[in-house]
Amino acid sequence: MSEKEIIVVTTPSLPGYEIVKILGPVHGLTVRTRGVGGKFVASIEGVFGGEVTSYTSECEKARKESLDRLVEKAKRMGANAIIGVDFETSDILQGTATLFSAYGTAVIVKPVEKK
Repeated sequence: MSEKEIIVVTTPSLPGYEIVKILGPVHGLTVRTRGVGGKFVASIEGVFGGEVTSYTSECEKARKESLDRLVEKAKRMGANAIIGVDFETSDILQGTATLFSAYGTAVIVKPVEKK
């Protein structure tokens, strides 16, 4: 594992590694609004049924952005791994915006020595 690399897992432990130190909770947030154009396209796609592709694309970008922010904050804390990572979304501002959150526990790990 290089100095800049950070391991991100959804599990509470990391096979092959020992948790040396728990640094604490860490999160990454981003808020995305649904612009007028996006609402219009979504409403047209909604009439015909199926996936709202314009919104899906924005959600993917927001999810990645929240994960990137999570990793950067963990690195600033001195972590080389984040365990228990999960994602959450919430509509805010009367449904005109969506909050995307990634959170987990920042830790320092080391490879388990083989005997």
